[in-house]
Amino acid sequence: MGDTLYSHREDQNNQRFDQLANTLHQFRNTVNNDIHGAIQQENSILDSLNDNFGQLMQQVKRTSGDLRTVMNRNASLTRIVGLILLGFFIIWMLYKLR
Repeated sequence: MGDTLYSHREDQNNQRFDQLANTLHQFRNTVNNDIHGAIQQENSILDSLNDNFGQLMQQVKRTSGDLRTVMNRNASLTRIVGLILLGFFIIWMLYKLR
């Protein structure tokens, strides 16, 4: 009688242990899949941002080159525009200090 009760309890413990092991395995798989999916999504976003910043840098370089070309062609116009911008800046600073 004692051996059968012990055997029965041992079988119940083994079943519970197997259930716990299966639950733990499913949990690990779920967490791994969720983390893997999140990492892939973040990598995709980072790649997209990298591409966008690369395009932005190319546009800035192209625009600054065009600006340099225009400034070199029209030196007197560049000086006049620079003086006007400087004047507006000085007026703005004086107005802001009031």
